[in-house]
Amino acid sequence: MNTEVLSNLVITGVHSVSTMYTFGGAKVKKTDRSCWGIVMKYEGETEYTSNGKSYLSNFDHMVILPKGCTYDWKCTRSGHFSIIEFESEMTYREPFGFFVKNGEKMLKMFKELEYKRNLKKPMMEMESIKDTYAIVLALTQADSDRYLPTEKQQKIAPAVEYISRHYNKNLTNDELARLTGLSTVYFRKLFTDIMGVSPIAYAHELRIRKAKEMLQSDYGALSDLAHSLGYSSLYDFSRDFKKHTGVAPSKYWG
Repeated sequence: MNTEVLSNLVITGVHSVSTMYTFGGAKVKKTDRSCWGIVMKYEGETEYTSNGKSYLSNFDHMVILPKGCTYDWKCTRSGHFSIIEFESEMTYREPFGFFVKNGEKMLKMFKELEYKRNLKKPMMEMESIKDTYAIVLALTQADSDRYLPTEKQQKIAPAVEYISRHYNKNLTNDELARLTGLSTVYFRKLFTDIMGVSPIAYAHELRIRKAKEMLQSDYGALSDLAHSLGYSSLYDFSRDFKKHTGVAPSKYWG
């Protein structure tokens, strides 16, 4: 869930990066948080509670506090913590808790970001946003372990990668099956079972997804776009696009 939600996070600015100290027993209730925060309690421990769930912040655990969430926190052991507060239009009602594999590395990232902001060098805001993304990405990396491919997914992985790189080519099941070392019949069945669509349908869906992106950019003529996507004619592209989206590409705006 952490990865799924945070994959849509767009950071528009960093308000502050601070190091603070809290004494054991200190507690606060926060209602409808006004911005996002990432907290690392690298000395001692703080417990955050929201909607009946608890989240620890210590050297081995970190917490992301979304804009819009309500929570209570209590310092259970005195010590320093670092906090990054940043802006995003996205809101969420509950904190995110993460196990930290390498506390020393994460603390170094926090301290480096705070140091850069203190220097106030040119491009500091862009550097701050980049470094904050890097911290969020590092935290969600452990979450992504749940999505490691199964043995069956690994079998079709060469074909999925090939389609992703060559979506603008006219692919065949035989060609894709050879990449996996499977028979064409078994490959097509396995691919459909895992992905929910056949290999060729998957390639077509990817083409249409790319077409939607291109239609929102400075693509030039529709015929150029159709050619870029591998269609033999504008007619074929328009027919395929309307089949998948219900509208002609000339009338689409996602």
